[in-house]
Amino acid sequence: MVDQVFALLGWIAAFGTVIGGVIYAIARFVSRDSTQYDMEFLWEYRFTRKELELEPDDPV
Repeated sequence: MVDQVFALLGWIAAFGTVIGGVIYAIARFVSRDSTQYDMEFLWEYRFTRKELELEPDDPV
């Protein structure tokens, strides 16, 4: 019985890791791609990233 509980916990952890990795990859893709999309289609490159305050004034 205890072995089955540990096996179930292992499967839950593995499934959670895979799902977390997929969510992270999608979030990273969307965050990188959306800024480029906004610059091209929304702002038509009329402004720089600094003028739109997408970059810090002074890098830390």
